[in-house]
Parts: sequence; C-alpha cells; structure tokens
Amino acid sequence: MENDNKIEQFAQDLIGIKRQIKALLYEEKLLKDQIKPLLQEHGAVNFDYGKVYYGESKGSSTFSRSEVLSYIRDNYGDVLADQIDEDCTKVGEPRQVVYIKLIDP
Repeated sequence: MENDNKIEQFAQDLIGIKRQIKALLYEEKLLKDQIKPLLQEHGAVNFDYGKVYYGESKGSSTFSRSEVLSYIRDNYGDVLADQIDEDCTKVGEPRQVVYIKLIDP
C-alpha cells in the first residue's frame, strides 16, 4: 500500500513538472519569436552568464533505416548493406525510458 502511494506521488510530481516545462517552453518560443527580428537587425546580446544570438542553418533530412540501406545497397552492393545492417542497427541494450503523457483539457 505504501508503494502505491509513493508511485502515485512520484507520478503526480512528474506530471506537474512536465506541465511546467511545457509552459516554459511555450513562453521561450514566444520570446524567441519576438527577439528574432531584433537580433537579425542588431546582432547578439552578451552577458557574463550567457549569450543570446541569431543564426541560420539548413535543416537536415532524416532518412529511415530502410532508405539508408536501400541507398547503400544500390550504390555499394548487397554485401556492404547487409554488413552495415548487421553491425549498426538495433545493437546494444534496450533503452529504459519513463514516458510522461499530458492530457490537456
């Protein structure tokens, strides 16, 4: 019974923290949207404890495992593709993850 109460309290704490993080990330996004044109015009803002600056980069494309293996197979042959598939995909121990899903009204 004590473990049930403990797990429920931990779960409630996690959900509460997740809601706070979500709210802060939204607030961060709004502030970034507001400051972006100012940074583009005036440049970076430097402090002893940090820096706020604007940068641009091209987004990277993400490819599925099958797309990558197909590309390797087409351009470098079946043997290399099979070896890469064997050596590089789904190796190691399974990740142990705790998920938190918010259900907002």
